[in-house]
Formats: sequence, structure tokens, C-alpha cells
Amino acid sequence: MATKRKSSPAGKAGQQGSAPSVRIRMYRVGFGDCFLVTLKGVHHILVDCGVHNKGNIKVNGDSLIDKAFENIEQVTNKKLDIVIATHAHQDHVSGFGKFVEGFESFDINEVWLPWTDDLSNPTAKKWHAKKKALVSLLLNHLNANLDARAVAAAENAGANPVAMTALRHGFGKAKVRYLKANDELDAPAGLTGFSAKILGPPLDQSFIAKMDPPGSDHYLRMAAAVGVADKLDPFPGLGLSEADRATLAKDWLHLDAGLLEHIADQAKFPARAVAFSLDKLLNNTSIVALFTWAGKHLFFPGDAQYGDWISWYKGSGSSILSDISFYKVAHHGSWNATPRGAVEEMPEGDFAAMMSTQSVPWASIPRPALAEALDKRTGGAMVRSDSLPVMGAPSGPKLGPLPRSFVAGDSSAGEHWIDYNIS
Repeated sequence: MATKRKSSPAGKAGQQGSAPSVRIRMYRVGFGDCFLVTLKGVHHILVDCGVHNKGNIKVNGDSLIDKAFENIEQVTNKKLDIVIATHAHQDHVSGFGKFVEGFESFDINEVWLPWTDDLSNPTAKKWHAKKKALVSLLLNHLNANLDARAVAAAENAGANPVAMTALRHGFGKAKVRYLKANDELDAPAGLTGFSAKILGPPLDQSFIAKMDPPGSDHYLRMAAAVGVADKLDPFPGLGLSEADRATLAKDWLHLDAGLLEHIADQAKFPARAVAFSLDKLLNNTSIVALFTWAGKHLFFPGDAQYGDWISWYKGSGSSILSDISFYKVAHHGSWNATPRGAVEEMPEGDFAAMMSTQSVPWASIPRPALAEALDKRTGGAMVRSDSLPVMGAPSGPKLGPLPRSFVAGDSSAGEHWIDYNIS
């Protein structure tokens, strides 16, 4: 992608001289998100810092997220106005746990979390207890069946206790905000001229009902999109022919009655489908934020999937999306985020997009048709993190000449990032 517009004549020198009004830095961390938004070269907002343990990338023994943290320390001089953890998935928050001592040494003004992570909220607290028990149950089922993709989904939804505890306590110093749809923040963290409109997650009973894992039919129906290929195999991992299956079925007649009852109970729990439903559920708790600075609107929707989008998109979505200057592509460019109609509402040829993505651990991500649609809609101003070359790592389209206002770090020097500058 990102080959239609010519490189900015300033090239890397664009970093020198007067600072751009906004610089958005996307780090390549593997399968995860880490974005640093810098205003006028002095104010810094960190949006997520995490990588999935099965989508991690190492270079000379160090993970790329280590390199990202080192760069954040250097660039910000250990001062962050706002830290945002859009939702509690491992691939968005693990870095806050891995580098907890480092972040505790930062000067941080505010930490933002979705209302669903507020353990003083009775609904959120009840849901977290259920989620914790469910993840444990899922991993027991899925590891026994050697289901690597579903295990990755369940692990991603784990508790991430170190990271989440640190975030909920503001790293010992920062003000913590729990945000919900329709919150409007003017000059948060004392940033005069900066504002944020929060579009999600919604706070309504219909959404809350869909969050209750599982034990009710309405929740399991969320797995309908998983498809035939993702249904549980009663004899997983054995590669049995139909004849073998028929023989096994006959042999069941000779099994102990107690074992048959146990097998029947196991079959009633569709672990794989539930694992992917839980993954979608957590994505739908993402903070969806529209930042405004110097008349420019920056759209950061976390990993919001359709349930989160639909709560606001069918109402004011057209007017919001038609005026954005930047889009952080939701959910790594997956097929179940960024509704098609939303792309068609974005300003044709007049915004930029960044997609933090790679094909490991989920080969279906990113969705090629979505990447192509965004590349076309932006007029070639869409870049992907996996286009940054890393030996031995999953690779996206060759980066090629960068679109205007983009600058890439020197990967050979350990600078695994791409900047988008807004004057």
C-alpha cells in the first residue's frame, strides 16, 4: 500500500526545524498496538502499548516492544500528558505490565480506561469475575484440544493483572478516568486547545446484556460468524476418516457410562466459538475517541468491532467521519471492524490512515479488501506497520516511496516506526 503519493521533498529532514502541529508515531511491535501522538513537539499522548505473546517479534534477543518503550522514553523525556489503554486485551496493554517500573518513573498526568474496567462499577466488577472464570475454563478445554488459534484468542482476553493494576492506579501518580460514550473532555491534562469526544464504549442495557459471558443463548449467538470451519471437532487433532469415525462411534457402546456422560458434558460447551466471541466482546469495550487539535480531527477507535461502532455510527457517524484528518485502523484491519459504509463516509483523498498489523497469529488479518479500500479512499496515504522490514518477521507490502507527510525510522538502526505529520 501507500505507493500512489510521492515522498515529501523534506524526507527525513521533516523532523528537524519547527515541530509539526501533530505527529502520530506508529511503532511496529508485532501483533499489537502502540501509538504516540505528539502535539507541537512537547505534549505526548500514548495510545496503547502491547503485543500478543504469539505475535511478538524479537531482534537480537530484544522484542520490538522493548525498542518502542526505549524510544518513547527518549522522545518524551519521560513525560506523558495522557496514557490511554483502549481495552484490556494483551496486545494493547501488555507493555504497561512489562515496563511497569519504567512507566512508574514517568511524569504522567492522566490515565484513560473504558468504564468496563472500573472495578468500583458493580456491573463491570461482576463481568470481570465471570470473564476470569471463563478464560480459565476456555484454556483448559482448548489446550487439551491443541487448538492454537482459539488458545491465542483466549490468552489475549486474559487478566493481564500487572498491567491493569498499574493502569487502574495511575502508575501511582496520575489521575484515572473511566470513559464511556458521550463523554466530552475539554483541555484534559491541562492541554489547552485539545479536546476529546468519546464515542464508545456505550453505556446501555442492551450492550451490557451482550457482555455477559456465557450461559445464555443470546451470548453464544455472537459466535455465529465463526463459520463451519471453526466448529468443534468431536475428535480434534486426530485427522480421522469417516470410516474411522464410524468405528469409534460403535466402540462407544463399550465405554464406561460415567465416561460417556463426561464426553457429553464436554460436547455441550462450544469452547472454540466462545473463545472468539469473548475476543469480540472485549474489542467492543474499546474506547473510541475523536481527538481535536488545531482544527484537525484524529480518530482512534481501538479494536472496536461492529457492536461498538453501531452504537454511534448510525446516528452522528456520517458527520464525524467525513471530517477526520487521521484514522487509526480498528482491530488491525480485520474483517469484522471498520464497516464498509464507514470507509465510504471518510473524506476522499483528504485523510491518512495507519494500520498496526501482521498475519501472525491470525492469518486472516489484515483483510486485503479493507486495506485496498482504505488505500484508495486516502489517495495512497495508508501505511501498515508490517511494511517495516524486520528479518524473519511476517511482512506486508513493501513500503516503497512514502506518501507525503510520512517519515519512516531507520529499521537497520532499530527505529521500527512510521510518523505521520500534520502541519
